Amino acid sequence: ALPADALDRLAQAAGIAANWWDVARHQTRVSDDTKRALLAAMRLPAGTQGELADSLARIAGRQAAALPPSLVARTGAAVVVPLGAAARGGWLTLEHEDGAVSTYPVPPNARPQAVLPPLPAGRHRLRLDGNPDALCHLTVAPPQCHLPPDLAAGQRRFGIAAHLYTLRRPGDQGIGDFTSLAQLGEAAARYGATVVGLNPLHALFPVNRNRASPYHPSDRRFLDPIYLDVSGFPGGNLPSSDAPLVDYPAVWAAKLPVLCAAFEASAGNPDFAAFLAAGGLGLRDFARFEAITEAQGTPYWQAWPAELRHPSDSGVAAFAAAHDDAVRFSAWLQFQAERQLAAAARATSGLPLGFYRDLAVGSAPDGAEAWSRQDALLTGVSVGAPPDPFAQDGQVWSLPPPDPLAMAEEGYAGFAALLAANMRHAGALRIDHVMGLQRLFLVPDGARARDGAYLTYPLHDLLGQLALESLRTQCLVVGEDLGTVPEGFSDTLQAANVLSYSVLWFRRDGAGFIPPAHWRARAAACVSTHDLPTLAGWWQGADIAEQQVLGMLDGEGAQMTRAARAADKQRLVDLLQAEALLAETPAFDAPLTPEMAGAVHALIAAAPALLALVQADDLAGETEAVNLPGTDRERPNWRRRLRLDVDALCASPIAEAVLAAIRNDTRAAGRLAGK
Repeated sequence: ALPADALDRLAQAAGIAANWWDVARHQTRVSDDTKRALLAAMRLPAGTQGELADSLARIAGRQAAALPPSLVARTGAAVVVPLGAAARGGWLTLEHEDGAVSTYPVPPNARPQAVLPPLPAGRHRLRLDGNPDALCHLTVAPPQCHLPPDLAAGQRRFGIAAHLYTLRRPGDQGIGDFTSLAQLGEAAARYGATVVGLNPLHALFPVNRNRASPYHPSDRRFLDPIYLDVSGFPGGNLPSSDAPLVDYPAVWAAKLPVLCAAFEASAGNPDFAAFLAAGGLGLRDFARFEAITEAQGTPYWQAWPAELRHPSDSGVAAFAAAHDDAVRFSAWLQFQAERQLAAAARATSGLPLGFYRDLAVGSAPDGAEAWSRQDALLTGVSVGAPPDPFAQDGQVWSLPPPDPLAMAEEGYAGFAALLAANMRHAGALRIDHVMGLQRLFLVPDGARARDGAYLTYPLHDLLGQLALESLRTQCLVVGEDLGTVPEGFSDTLQAANVLSYSVLWFRRDGAGFIPPAHWRARAAACVSTHDLPTLAGWWQGADIAEQQVLGMLDGEGAQMTRAARAADKQRLVDLLQAEALLAETPAFDAPLTPEMAGAVHALIAAAPALLALVQADDLAGETEAVNLPGTDRERPNWRRRLRLDVDALCASPIAEAVLAAIRNDTRAAGRLAGK
C-alpha cells in the first residue's frame, strides 16, 4: 500500500508548492483536488492508487536515469554531470555544437557525478557509451545576459515606447505598420533616444480579427502580417483612415486581396525558398495551422476533425498536400513580415539599441503555438495570478503553461527558439511576467483563481538559456517583475544582468512615492504601462470616470477613488517639489500641463535606472489607456490610435517638455555616475 502522504510526495517531486501567500502574507494551503488537477496536467495522474503508484514510479525512474535529460552549466566553470543508478562507468562522449567530439572516462565508482573541464558556450549533446538511452542535452551558457558597454559603465539612456497599431502616418492603411515603425525610430533617434519599445508583435488570428490582444496571441514565434505596409505591392494604394480606432477586420479585409495577388505573382522567388528551408518544422506547422484554420473557419483545433488535431497526424500532411497554395501563402506572409521588420531595423540605425521588443507570457489555448507545441504544454490548467489588491479575486489568463518536465526532455530547445525569434531585429527584449522563469501560478480549468497553486520552474536552467541567446544576439533583457515576486528573485535577476521594470505608480513606500535616488539602477524605469492610466488620464481622473461608466465602480466607490487620487496627486507634487523638479504647484482640477508632465519625467530621469522609457501615449497627451484590465468587449481595448502622426508626435508642447526633461536629466545622471 502507498503511504498516506504519497500524493503530497508526488506533488512536491513535481514542483507543486504545498501553499502560497498573498501580498498581505495570508497563507493558503493547496487542496488535494488542485494537486491532482495540476498533476494530471503534467501527465502524472493521481486520481487512483494505481495512477499514483505509476506516476511516482515515473518520477523515480527519471531520477535514477544514467544521465539527466538536460544540464545547464556556466562558462568558465567545471561541468558537474550527475550520474544516476543506471550509470556503470565507461566513457562520456561530448558532441560539441560545432561538430567536434570529445571523450571523457567515467570510473566505475564515479557516482553520483562526473566532472568535466570548463567547456565553450553552446548547446552540446552528452552520451554515455554502452547505454543507448543515456543522452543529455548540455547547454553551456554565460553567467550573465548581454549588457551594452555604455550601460555596463553606468551611462544612462532613454527610449520611446509605443504600441505599433496606435501609430499614425499619412498614407497608412488604418493601422500602424512596419513603415510607421521605421518613421518612429528615425524620429526618436533625432531626439536623442537610444531605443524604441514595442508591444508584442506576435501572430494573432486572421480568421477572427476581433481578437486584438497582443498578450493573448496565436503564436509568439511569428509576426502578425496585419502590420505589413502593402503600399509597395500592386494595387496597394489603399485609402487612409482618420478613425480614432483600429478596425481590425476592415484593415485585414482591405490588405488581404493585395497580399494574395502579390503572392500569386511571386512564384519561384529563391529568397522565399531559402526562408522556407530556414524556418524548418516550426514555420511548416504554423503555416499548416493557418491554412487549416481558414478551411475549418475556426482556430479552435480541439473541435477539428480528429485527424487534424495534432501536427503529426496523417490527416495534417494530407491536408497540406491538398492545400499547398494556402500553406505557402501563410508562410509567404511571414516572409514579407520578416523582410519589412528587418528593413525597419536597418532604417533606424541611428538608434544604438534599435527596437525593444516584448515577449508575452503565453499564447492562447486555441492558437498555432498551442497546437504545434501541445506535447510541451500543460492542458486543463491556465496561467493566472493569486488575489492581490488590484484583483481581489485573482486572475485567470487563459494561457496554457509550459511543461517543465517536457522542457528539460527537449533540452529547452523550444524555449531557446522562442527567445531567438523575439530577439531578432532587436537590441532589447522585455519578458512579460518574468517570474515565470521561477514559478507560475496555475489554475485548473473551471476553478476560481484562489484555487490555484504555484508550479516551480528551473530558474537556473532558464536563465542560462536566456543568457546564451542574449549574448548571441547582443540583446539586452528587461524582466517585467510587477506583482507577487518570490523572495530573492529580483536579486537573482540583477546578478544575471536582467534589468528590473520600475513603474512610477508602483514605486511606493506605504502611501507615498519613493524618492528617485532609492530606485534600482539595473532597471528600465517608466511612468506607466499599457495596463495603467496614461499620465494625463491619471491626472484628470479619466480612468476613474471610465470605470464608473462601465459599472466597475459605483458612485460611492468612484468618490472614494477620486479622494485617494487627489491625495496621490498631492504626494506626487510634494515629491517633485522636494526634488526641486517643480517650482509652482499646478491646479489639481485642470488638465495636465507641459510643466507638470516634464517634471514627472524628470523624476524618472533622476532615478539611477539605466534605461528610462517615455510612453508615446504621454508624448501625445492621451487620456485613455489602450487597455483596461477586467474588460474585453466593454471598451475598445488594443484599438485606440494616437491623435498625432508619428512626425508630429515629438513636437507637441507636452512632448517637448517631456523630452527636454528626460534628455537633460539622463545625461546629467550619466555624468554623475562616471565620477
